[in-house]
Amino acid sequence: MSTVEPTPDPDGWEPIPDLEPMLEVLELDDLDVLAEATHPTRGALLRRFRRPRTVAEVAAVMDVPVTRLYHHVNKLESNGLLRVVATRRVGAVTERRYQGTARSFRLAPHLYGELDGRELAAAMGAVFDVAKFGLQRTIEADEWRRSASDDHSVLSLGQVHLSEAGRRDLLRRLTEVVESVQSDRTDDDPDATPITVLIAAFPDAQ
Repeated sequence: MSTVEPTPDPDGWEPIPDLEPMLEVLELDDLDVLAEATHPTRGALLRRFRRPRTVAEVAAVMDVPVTRLYHHVNKLESNGLLRVVATRRVGAVTERRYQGTARSFRLAPHLYGELDGRELAAAMGAVFDVAKFGLQRTIEADEWRRSASDDHSVLSLGQVHLSEAGRRDLLRRLTEVVESVQSDRTDDDPDATPITVLIAAFPDAQ
């Protein structure tokens, strides 16, 4: 994998040399690390660290004391979900900029066959909870009412009966949608709106 070439920064930030690019998707094969990625506070931090920021900058965005975040940042860094991407000296202090190691996370496919039903249900439930809490935040902020009226949001839950060929076709088309959304991402556009995309298709237990 190629590395990101350091570039000079007028504010004195020194990029970490030989740093690998941010991953599009990181497959997690450790349930403890998955728990860190889906933890309400630490998950919120990861969203803010999709671009390089200091802990103080993120604290200002979240409107919380910076001292409340260091423990969570340390946990994310120790579990490989967050990394230092640049440093600078300010007097006797070394400031650090952090960025997530991946834009998104998913459970490693091999775990589907290795975990028992209870473990897998808990793991997948944690992933669904991230989307649920995000939806609740949007509704509480009254963003849903404004956006749902002009085709900016959609929420649907339904059940269909499909043949085996129909199931495979549905999964193929959903995968194409996800890949298309990822390829159209505009992280550097200041006018772009963060959109959560949660797609689930699974055989319903009778």
